[in-house]
Amino acid sequence: MLYKIIFYFLVVVIFVPAAHGSSFYDDFEDNDISDWEPRCVPGNWSVYGGMVHGNTSSSPTFLTPLNAFVLEDGEITVAAGAIHVVGICARLDDDDSGIYAYVSPDHNVARIRLVENGVQSTIFNSISADFPSGVMYELTLICDGENVTFNIDSPSTGESWVLEAIDPNPHTGIFGFHMGDEPNAYWDWIEAEGTLAGSGDIVISWMTTDDQSLGDGDFAFEPGETIDLGLEVTSNASAPLTNSFGILQSMNSDLVVIDNYVTYGTIDPGESLYGLTDFSIFAPSGTPVDEIYEMRLTLMADGGFQDLISFTLPVGNGLECDVESGAEGWTWEAITAGWSNDWHVSSEKNYSAGGQYSFKCGHSGSGDYSNHHFGSLVTPLINLPLGSTINFWMWIDAQTQDFPETLDGGLIQYGRCGSWIDLTPVPYYSHQITSGSTGPFEDETEVFSGASPWTQYSISLPDSLAGPGQIRFVFGTDNYGTREGWYVDEIFMGIPTSTEDQDESEVFAEPQLSLSVNPFSSSLTFAYHLPGIENSSLEIFDVSGRLVYSVDISPGDTIQTVTWNGTNSAGTVIPAGVYIAKLRGHDQTTVRLIKI
Repeated sequence: MLYKIIFYFLVVVIFVPAAHGSSFYDDFEDNDISDWEPRCVPGNWSVYGGMVHGNTSSSPTFLTPLNAFVLEDGEITVAAGAIHVVGICARLDDDDSGIYAYVSPDHNVARIRLVENGVQSTIFNSISADFPSGVMYELTLICDGENVTFNIDSPSTGESWVLEAIDPNPHTGIFGFHMGDEPNAYWDWIEAEGTLAGSGDIVISWMTTDDQSLGDGDFAFEPGETIDLGLEVTSNASAPLTNSFGILQSMNSDLVVIDNYVTYGTIDPGESLYGLTDFSIFAPSGTPVDEIYEMRLTLMADGGFQDLISFTLPVGNGLECDVESGAEGWTWEAITAGWSNDWHVSSEKNYSAGGQYSFKCGHSGSGDYSNHHFGSLVTPLINLPLGSTINFWMWIDAQTQDFPETLDGGLIQYGRCGSWIDLTPVPYYSHQITSGSTGPFEDETEVFSGASPWTQYSISLPDSLAGPGQIRFVFGTDNYGTREGWYVDEIFMGIPTSTEDQDESEVFAEPQLSLSVNPFSSSLTFAYHLPGIENSSLEIFDVSGRLVYSVDISPGDTIQTVTWNGTNSAGTVIPAGVYIAKLRGHDQTTVRLIKI
């Protein structure tokens, strides 16, 4: 059976937005302007000889592309000429209001002005000069917030002029050609670069990947394998993108795109759409592993629409990090602007045998973490195969309140290009964020907190999350009170091999003991792990060292649980106070209990 796993991506984690603006170009070599429309007052528009021509007895009249995106900030350049008036419009909204800039050789004037409801209005700025008539101009209109610049170049005469103005009402709108009272204007080509209205232009919103028939079926892209890659795109354009198609490129010769062309058809504004087929990518057997490879999707549509979307794919299988060789591609940052981020590589504490370093969220020395903290430690982009586990050792000292309520704490998340999913560790998170916290987490969010020595935790990754992704450790604090912080070390993500951790008996090499709630009022559940131990018991003592309760427990190579109802060995409910729980013969597993 052929399986597919679906991944959700929002251009920030796996897929990285390209440093580019939306682009548009048309040279009219097809002698077709059926996908353009006249705006405002009437104008006679036609196309022949690879040029757009126009004449009108009115002003202003515009010609705009039907399927182009809507810009607020951008740069529009046209090659055009005229006897009387020729120019560019931008930010033209549905009410036919916006700005336009033009040069008039007949009157030796150039202007930037406003059009309101289809009627010419305020002149923002103008210059007078001896503008040549009947020559080809290159006109560029640049919109950057309130700042508007109009560059006028006459290549045949070598002359240039610059006109600047302030647009007091910058807004989104479409661009195009302008003429007014013009018997013979003509345009050779138009090019636009800029920022699309809204949050973006085209984004990759989902992906599917499948290596079942062309690889080992674990959904981790490895050397010698071919993956079928389905990319869903979402359009934030203001008009439909018709006859759209995508071309996929590998920006590195180590990866080979076998099937690089996919048809998308018409994509309506706000619509998310898969291509009719998948792309196909091959990683030759010698492809370097544990690397991230840049890819580029070029999406094109009618009207000269073109957008470039860059993203990355990892080749490899899992991750192992003891921090001894540094950050190894890890990153750390504040999740929300205005919050602190204290993650770094630290030599204060570590768990690795003979090691020196770990990741720490806290002061760069031995001091406390910051108040008003919301920072993350993020893995590189990695492949996590089906059946992966995430194992790590941690040491924590974070501010709590009345157990299990806490003010500060940390949690683990899985990321798919900016969309993050909380993961649940084994045995469980120790605390919950209280409603009194001024930190970044919602009330009752489960987190690691309190004071705990080095302890190993494990997370089984759901099959639905197999494939390319990232893991991040998130730590948040309120505005009052600090502690030493959170250390993380000896991190393994993937499927254990013969030279790595094989199962939980090796993942948890030492006995482990933890509890579900603390303080407790009636009962609580202990989670324990006793690798390689035949017989033991859970023992509970009062602060004087007197044995209060004991129960035999079953050993095993997996994590197991036992529930205690808060009574002594005679079945009598114990009084409120402080108690100590431990596994017989293993003092390092001691846990302090509070009965309320």
